[in-house]
Amino acid sequence: MVRCFIAIYPIKSEKVYKIQEEIGKFIDGKEVEKENMHITLSFLGERNENELTDIRKRLNEISKVYHKRTATLTRVKLIPNENFFRVIAIEVIGLDDLSEAVKRKIGGDVKPPHLTLFRVRNVREKTKILELTKSEIKEEILVDKICLMKSTLTPKGPIYEVLDVFELTS
Repeated sequence: MVRCFIAIYPIKSEKVYKIQEEIGKFIDGKEVEKENMHITLSFLGERNENELTDIRKRLNEISKVYHKRTATLTRVKLIPNENFFRVIAIEVIGLDDLSEAVKRKIGGDVKPPHLTLFRVRNVREKTKILELTKSEIKEEILVDKICLMKSTLTPKGPIYEVLDVFELTS
C-alpha cells in the first residue's frame, strides 16, 4: 500500500517563500519545506498497486484532454475558517476544470485547489495573520503537468516522491 496524492509539483516562487517567512513570525507550526511545495488536486490515501495502475491510466486520459495553462495564486487562505484555523494556504484559481476532472475520473479527497504553507499549532498574533489574508498576491505559475505523488510520513514530517508525471497537452 502506498499513501499518495495528485498534485501540481513542484511550485517554486520567491514571492510565496517571502509570504511564508512573514507568516512564520506570527504562528507556531510546521511549515511546508520549499522543495515540498505543491498544489493538491486530490488526496488519495492508501492505495494498492492495482489501484495505482488504474489511477495512472485515468491521469494519462486527463492529461491528453486538458491543456497547459497559467494558474494564479491569489490570496492567503485560512482553513477551515478565520475564527479557527489549522492550515494556512494560498488560494489558487485557474485549475477548477482540472480539479473537477480529477474528482470525476479518480475521486479521493478533492478540495478547492490550494498551496499549503503551514500546519498551525498555535497563533501568536491573529490580527497580523488576518491582515495578510486581505492583500492580493497575483502570482502566476505555469501548470504543464500533473504528478502522482507518494507521501511517506516520518516523525520530522512527510517525505514526497514523484511516482509518475503526466504532461498536459499543448
